[in-house]
Amino acid sequence: MKINLNNMNIIGIIMILFSIFLFTTRILNHLILNITYPFLEGSSEGKSILFFGIMGSILLLYPLFNLNRYKMQKFINLHPIFKGNTNKYLKLLILIVILTYIVGIIIELIIRSKLGVSIFTTFIAMDPSPTSTSITHSHVFKSVLGDLISILGIHVAGNIHTGSSLIYYTMPISFIILITFPLTYILGLISLNQRKNRYTIILAFAITTTLIGMLDGGLFSTPALIGLSGLLGVLAVKKPFSYKVFLNPSFVIILLIILRLTIGIIGTNIEYHEITFFDEKYPINLEGYSVIDVNYEQNKTIVKISTDRSDKTILAGMVNRSKGNVSGIALSWNIYTWVTKN
Repeated sequence: MKINLNNMNIIGIIMILFSIFLFTTRILNHLILNITYPFLEGSSEGKSILFFGIMGSILLLYPLFNLNRYKMQKFINLHPIFKGNTNKYLKLLILIVILTYIVGIIIELIIRSKLGVSIFTTFIAMDPSPTSTSITHSHVFKSVLGDLISILGIHVAGNIHTGSSLIYYTMPISFIILITFPLTYILGLISLNQRKNRYTIILAFAITTTLIGMLDGGLFSTPALIGLSGLLGVLAVKKPFSYKVFLNPSFVIILLIILRLTIGIIGTNIEYHEITFFDEKYPINLEGYSVIDVNYEQNKTIVKISTDRSDKTILAGMVNRSKGNVSGIALSWNIYTWVTKN
């Protein structure tokens, strides 16, 4: 059987091989992290491996989903709803992605409602390993991936975070990602066809960062915003070409960035950091912190400390001091200390 590979397919194969190389070795970890961080926001090579693997597979497989292929024609003829051009499938992809992001935010709200803490908090599930999540950087769907990895017995490097600790707090609603993630991928493959090479690359990149954003980060994360920018941008392109078509997509992304900053500012507590420990077995060592107040409510220990340190520093310190002692930690936000004290 003759196999015809176009330039995009060859690039895809190279990216897949590079993804495998990254997974099996650690030679280029630091370099790749520095290169991909601006658009992946990753603290480990896990996102980089996913990026090259997913984008490579998209560029390799998309010709199989060309609407002019015989098997795709049979699929389209099943029902009039399937008829249309690739932009129709791109619109459906964007709709599903936005729905997934909204569900992710709803899960974040449900978690805090059940725990009895403010929505403007970062929550860390501690068992079996610390995993954080918040409305502005969500890992609720990542927990499903981590749980699947655990069930299947797949070994991953210790510095790649799977998020499985959150599954107890996110299920069963989070399992929607098992439907929307593959559906987004397949719709992406269809959407790539019948486009110029430059738009194929841009769209493949956007779909990949979107898929990563769905799993790790949520609506307000860098991969999600970059992904949505690409999806909306390619959808807006018309003939004859004009830069004016990018005004609406740009407005949407700017609005989301402003919303992200607004949530951070509204949720900021400048008076003190409030730390809530859940199911504390014995008192946490708070030596070195300026403790303002300590309260006990049912299974919660609520500690207020001064704002002389950043959220990030406090999170790391409290996680280290409470391993094996609590089931979870919630920390209030202070966006100003995050900027000035890191």
